[in-house]
This record gives sequence, C-alpha cells and structure tokens, in this order.
Amino acid sequence: MMNSNAKKIFSSLPSIETPRLVLKKISMDNLYDMNRYASLDKTSEYLVWTPHFNLLETRGVIEFHMNQYKRGLAPDWGLNHKMDGRFIGTCGFTSVDEYNNAAELGYVLSPEYWGKGLMKEALSAVMKVAFIDMDFHRLFVRIMEGNISSVKLAESVGFIYEGTGRECQLIKGKYATVHTYSILKPEYERRICL
Repeated sequence: MMNSNAKKIFSSLPSIETPRLVLKKISMDNLYDMNRYASLDKTSEYLVWTPHFNLLETRGVIEFHMNQYKRGLAPDWGLNHKMDGRFIGTCGFTSVDEYNNAAELGYVLSPEYWGKGLMKEALSAVMKVAFIDMDFHRLFVRIMEGNISSVKLAESVGFIYEGTGRECQLIKGKYATVHTYSILKPEYERRICL
C-alpha cells in the first residue's frame, strides 16, 4: 500500500516554485503550448509516444492528466516558465510501485528550452518532494539508448546507472534498448547534505 505521505500529495498535487519555474497541475489552459512542442518529431524522439497529430489529440492527453489528478494517481506537474508565462513541458511520476515504496520519474521539455538547465531545476524539485515529503525509498528513470542529454541530466542530479534492458520494449514499431538509472533516499540525503 502507498505510504500516507505520498497519498496525501497525489490527492492534492500542490504547486512547486523554483527560481525559474512554477510546477502545477496541467489544465486546458495549456492546450496550445503543449501542442506546440508535443507535435514536433524531435520532442518525442526518445519517448514512447508519437508526435501529437492535432489539437484534439493534445486535448485528450490533458484530459487524461486531469482524470489522474481527480483519482489521486501518479501525476505529472506542468512546467510553467516564469519569465514568459509559457507552458513548456512536464515532469512527474510515470509509475509507482507501492509495495516497494519506489517510483519511476519521467519528463519532457519543449525543444525551444533545451540546454538551459530548466529540466534539471524541475527534476530536482520533484525529487525533493518525492524523497522528503512523500518518503519514497527509491526513484528511477528509464532512458532509451541514444538519449545522451537525458543520461547527462539523470547523472547530474545523482541517478546511478543500474542496468540495460536490451531491446526490451517495442516502441513505435521497433525494439528499443532501455537503460535504467536509480537513486536511493540515503544517497539523495548525502547529496543534499554536502
């Protein structure tokens, strides 16, 4: 069973503020900004989903997130850029392993904002909530082979290479090799105390 701290946060999903971002629930107000980046091939090159075909598809994705919020299930935060007010991506929980008190994190960022350290800022904020407020023991990310930027990001916030699933997922009609990186709560606590 999921720990009570995690349940409480999943049921309300409070906003998080970082120096350049506000992380908050995704809403229909984000429709056009999400479609703008989610319809680009390069955005989803190393993700399991294909580019959004039209606004209707993006609307469906947002409705899915809104339903997840209502049900208190593993949600994503929307990333809102303070400077220009744009919705620029998502960061949050892909899945939760209640029995083992672990969670998989996932993230996507508009290519317009790549290379500025924004996802590191967002991921660090989500990790803090996951470990400190939600009391998870283990966080992990799965990264498709070739996604060098995502590997660098994961390592920069303390994730450690754990193993490789060779051609373990059928993604977009091809078998993809996926690398797993993880971080444990004691490792995270040592990092933030340095």
